[in-house]
Amino acid sequence: MFIPRALAAAAATLSSGILVPLYIYPNGPDCSLWQPLVNTIAAHPNVPFWLIINPDSGPEGTGSQAPKDFQQCIPKLRAPNVVVLGYVFTHRGASDRQAGVISDVDTYAGWNAAYKPDGIFFDEVSGEQGDFGTYQKFVAHARPLFGGGDGFEITLNPGTSPTDSRYYGITDLLLSAENFYNDFSPSNLQLGASTPPSKQAIVLTDGPSSPPTSLISQVVSQDHIRAFYITTDSQANGGNPYNDLPTDLEEFVAAIASAQGA
Repeated sequence: MFIPRALAAAAATLSSGILVPLYIYPNGPDCSLWQPLVNTIAAHPNVPFWLIINPDSGPEGTGSQAPKDFQQCIPKLRAPNVVVLGYVFTHRGASDRQAGVISDVDTYAGWNAAYKPDGIFFDEVSGEQGDFGTYQKFVAHARPLFGGGDGFEITLNPGTSPTDSRYYGITDLLLSAENFYNDFSPSNLQLGASTPPSKQAIVLTDGPSSPPTSLISQVVSQDHIRAFYITTDSQANGGNPYNDLPTDLEEFVAAIASAQGA
């Protein structure tokens, strides 16, 4: 049965899932570097996944189709519980980047349906009141191009709680904490009617070698954050924390499911 991509995450039965910055070239045609994630998705059909693909700090060439490896491997990510998001760098809403943001969104929207993303992940969002109108325009441009405007197509990443809570009103997910694992505390989250946990995501790097079950229970079972991800990959000393999947990926996803009684 075909399930519209915009409704994919909603098809999963659990309320909290995984947001994965998949900034890894898949190594097509066998897609070996993505295969552990593909296997984990298949093993947990009730867990929603948001997967951010990033060919070249964006879609690569303006108006181009996806690189060959992505054409071959994005279809392997497709599942009823998966939403694929295309990465767009916004440079905190800087005026000299705004045309490039629109161009990147349009490029992803023009990809062939077999590997076209289901939505957009806007990175380096300012979250400031003075830039809200800029991001409102970005989202208004992107939303109708993916999934007909319904479902989980738009994610904003200020990396912290925005100073203006209106950002929550224009997005489906908002990455309200992107940090080192050791520097994160759930007490720093802003949770309330105007900052709903059902729209918040957390991504932590330099994590422990096994899932921190007490933290997962706090974030998922008590705070009801929509998406959570901890990677064992490191950003210390200028490293890229998203160029490898976590060594405990399967165990982490199982712990997310277990914290919700699955």
